[in-house]
Amino acid sequence: MPKKLALFAFAFYGLALVLWQLLFNSHPVLSSILWEIHTVFTSVIVFYIAVNSFVAEKVLDVIKILFRILFKVWFVIFIAFSLKKSFDIKGFLLTATFVFGYLEGMIDLNSWFSNQDSHFIFRYFKAENKSQNRIPLCVLSISLIHIFSAFIAFVFFYIK
Repeated sequence: MPKKLALFAFAFYGLALVLWQLLFNSHPVLSSILWEIHTVFTSVIVFYIAVNSFVAEKVLDVIKILFRILFKVWFVIFIAFSLKKSFDIKGFLLTATFVFGYLEGMIDLNSWFSNQDSHFIFRYFKAENKSQNRIPLCVLSISLIHIFSAFIAFVFFYIK
C-alpha cells in the first residue's frame, strides 16, 4: 500500500474526528454523545478494515445484502415494537443506523473503487487497483462523508 494513500486516509479520519469535536464540543445535545459518535465511527472503520482484510470480495456483497435486510426490514419492526411497548431503545437504533449505514457505504465504495471508472483515483495515489489499496481509499472517502455530515449537522442544529 502506498504511504501517500495511507497517510491521506489517516489524516482525513483524524480531521473528521477533530472537526466533529470542534463544531459540537459545546452543543447542548451533541456534546454529551460526541464520544459515542467517535467510537462508533472508529469501530465501523476498524470492522470494515478487518472484514475486508480477511474476507473474499465476493462475500462483501453478501454481507451488504445482509445489512440491508437487517436495516431496512428488522429495524422498522424494532421501531414499531418499541413505540407500541414504549421501550427506550432509541440509542441502540440510532447507533445501529449509523453502523449499518456507514458500513454499507464503505462496501459500496469498495465496489465502486474496484471497477474501471475509478482508475483516476489510483493514478493520483500512484497505486494499483487492488484490495489492500481500496481499504484506505474507503476510509478516506467515509471520512470525507463524515466531515460533510458534520457540516450538515452544524447547519441543522444552529438554524433558528
